[in-house]
Amino acid sequence: MKAPAVLAPGILVLLFTLVQKSKGECKEALVKSTMNLNMQYQLPNFTAETPIQNVVLHKHHIYLGALNYIYVLNDIDLRKVAEYKTGPVLEHPDCFPCQDCSHKANLSGGIWRDNINMALLVDTYYDDQLISCGSVHRGTCQRHVLPPDNIADIKSEVHCMYSPQVDEEPSQCPDCVVSALGTKVLLSEKDRFINFFVGNTINSSYLPDHSLHSISVRRLKETQDGFKFLTDQSYIDVLPEFRDSYPIKYVHAFESNHFIYFLTVQRETLDAQTFHTRIIRFCSVDSGLHSYMEMPLECILTEKRRKRSTREEVFNILQAAYVSKPGTQLAKQIGANLNDDILYGVFAQSKPDSAEPMNRSAVCAFPVKYVNEFFNKIVNKNNVRCLQHFYGPNHEHCFNRTLLRNSSGCEVRSDEYRTEFTTALQRIDLFMGQFNQVLLTSISTFIKGDLTIANLGTSEGRFMQVVVSRPGLSTPHVNFHLDSHPVSPEVIVEPLNQNGYTLVVTGKKITKIPLNGLGCEHFQSCSQCLSAPPFVQCGWCQDKCVQLEECPSGTWTQEICLPTVYKVFPTSAPLEGGTTLTICGWDFGFRRNNKFDLRKTKVLLGNESCTLTLSESTTNTLKCTVGPAMNEHFNMSIVISNGRGTTQYRTFSYVDPVITNISPSFGPKTGGTLLTLTGMHLNSGNSRHISIGGKTCTLKSVSDSILECYTPAQTTPTEFPIKLKIDLANREINSFTYREDPIVYEIHPTKSFIRHVSIALIQR
Repeated sequence: MKAPAVLAPGILVLLFTLVQKSKGECKEALVKSTMNLNMQYQLPNFTAETPIQNVVLHKHHIYLGALNYIYVLNDIDLRKVAEYKTGPVLEHPDCFPCQDCSHKANLSGGIWRDNINMALLVDTYYDDQLISCGSVHRGTCQRHVLPPDNIADIKSEVHCMYSPQVDEEPSQCPDCVVSALGTKVLLSEKDRFINFFVGNTINSSYLPDHSLHSISVRRLKETQDGFKFLTDQSYIDVLPEFRDSYPIKYVHAFESNHFIYFLTVQRETLDAQTFHTRIIRFCSVDSGLHSYMEMPLECILTEKRRKRSTREEVFNILQAAYVSKPGTQLAKQIGANLNDDILYGVFAQSKPDSAEPMNRSAVCAFPVKYVNEFFNKIVNKNNVRCLQHFYGPNHEHCFNRTLLRNSSGCEVRSDEYRTEFTTALQRIDLFMGQFNQVLLTSISTFIKGDLTIANLGTSEGRFMQVVVSRPGLSTPHVNFHLDSHPVSPEVIVEPLNQNGYTLVVTGKKITKIPLNGLGCEHFQSCSQCLSAPPFVQCGWCQDKCVQLEECPSGTWTQEICLPTVYKVFPTSAPLEGGTTLTICGWDFGFRRNNKFDLRKTKVLLGNESCTLTLSESTTNTLKCTVGPAMNEHFNMSIVISNGRGTTQYRTFSYVDPVITNISPSFGPKTGGTLLTLTGMHLNSGNSRHISIGGKTCTLKSVSDSILECYTPAQTTPTEFPIKLKIDLANREINSFTYREDPIVYEIHPTKSFIRHVSIALIQR
């Protein structure tokens, strides 16, 4: 599965954040101990001729809706078994959607258009059939009947789903389903009928005769040659005057119990410049959309600043969503049951007064039952208003109306108006700001044992798997660069017992990624290895992370991590001690339950303890203060113990700093003389301070045998001793004499050649 690691275009911001927290002191050790984010994997994949828009899995076959193509792949190695060309299509104003316009190719007004796949659905009620809706032919659909003996055959029986409506208004085109500007389509089987729930982005380019609607519900005819609206209220439209100034982006659609839900991004009000996310809900049996409601959703990150003060950061723009059940652990944490539907969303912060996302993301989980309870709670408070982008601000529904309905049920009065709720339902970022420097573009989840695992994709083509857990900060246990294109929100999860996988789309490419992880070799430290979720089955073998069968030495463990020392500085200290040692490495204070605990960690210099400063120590850095020594001791061992084992490092020495000479021995009282001190072990310890007459001699350079500094000024010509302090060590040496400053009385000659000469006089 794995290939040799190569350099990826960049390292995820998460790593940079960790490096910054190390204050730079142990940066190299931290990089070496973190996950290898440049690991490359050989995974089953398929690359299409054009960008992929939609993906559907049906009976071990993968159907891809791409620009101008539909592909069929097998689900084992993603080998292509069939394809069907859907475009480009010649469109002409005089042609109906199902007509062949090729004979009009040379006539004016004909345009060849690419066919963007806007919706791809599988219907199994009548026959197994694939329904594909494209951006051409006024947004109509085709159905591909899949033969029982060869469901990969999408060519042999293809039907256009359009029939002219002779008994309806010309503008009523229930067969015009999808918008090229953006669409979400949900198929639902109800009472022996197939209903299509559609959310479309529309603007003024869609004239009334195009008959596309913002929100609609239509039924598939029993003849299967098109659709029909059940009532004249089976659709809602943004008013024409607001279509350009008030765009609605439909991000996701799902069905839960008796309700249909759409998730959108739109302006907060008709006049607002700011954008937010809304959830739309109506009853699945409500063909007139009378139960239609909208409510803002917010994913927030809170930061406690004082005991009674918190700063709230809102991630307002939904990028992708996924609905599934929770694992046991997460269900307990968020107050849900195992059979509850959970709406997971990745949200971004938008640029000011824009719907364009920034590289700042958060992940929130909304139990759908809480969404419904919140709808009911807000209704009771009458914190509602009419939907002005549908009705207009001066419509009678927007004045002096009281909401009478019981929002928990689906029985509503036919004259009841559709409602907007002004109070947002908030949830807190599950990962506590971990992704606030990256743009997440995709999410899906699956369950392993008691755990809920999230698949996350980024705008830079990076794919991650991470345990979803509210109390602790979970870091991704899979994190690699999948592609140079953003990860699409369109994902498929097939949660088989041992061979489960997710299908991830990036541009023209689709990749099959196992749900059981991608091996263990990308974990470079023992603590990371043992902190991986149990189902990955990683353990530490000598100096690498592997699965049990990959450990020939029989030393495989999932319990014990010995500390690893990468570097110690300084490498020497004066005999008097007082030096703070910084020990860089990893697996300091590791516990199997993923808790960081240094209480059992000890540092010894030979047989003497180096006093640990817990407040400044981390899993990557230890800070301790050395005591005094009786005599010099070179290359003594530093022993790190964590209560389970010890590690030795032999590069530390106790030394006696000595100054043997100074030069020059005198200088002007104005100061500024470059003084050189020669000796041994002058760079030992943490800090050094040179003073003359109680004033600091400003350091210029430091080495083992030489210190250079600039003498301070003195008021009178005097002789002073030179004092050197290295941590707790004090040395006093030969005197330095200050003399009167030199004076210049005369310059000879006063003339020279015509060439300009500068004479600088510096009085010392």
